[in-house]
Amino acid sequence: MPPLVEGEAITPFQRAAFLADTTNLVCNWGTEGVGYINSDVTLTLTRLPEGRELGLHAQDHISADGIAVGTATLYDRTGRIGTCVVTALANAARQVDMAETRV
Repeated sequence: MPPLVEGEAITPFQRAAFLADTTNLVCNWGTEGVGYINSDVTLTLTRLPEGRELGLHAQDHISADGIAVGTATLYDRTGRIGTCVVTALANAARQVDMAETRV
């Protein structure tokens, strides 16, 4: 991941926040792609990440009447470090299917 400011290294908190912003993708991905627009994300940490590698594991997805809530666990190589919760709004008419995206 490139630095946010040229010549400055990304901080452990910035790395965690960057990954938390992808919670919508891991929690709201369905057979047709991502059908929700991320409206809010909450990141809670018990400690700062150690090292450069971070992971995000989807735990839950619930939805009703076009509103979804997803929960994921954030971890580094030494274990779990926090949770991410995303609220999202349905966007079925404009689903994003990453499998069809060509680079």
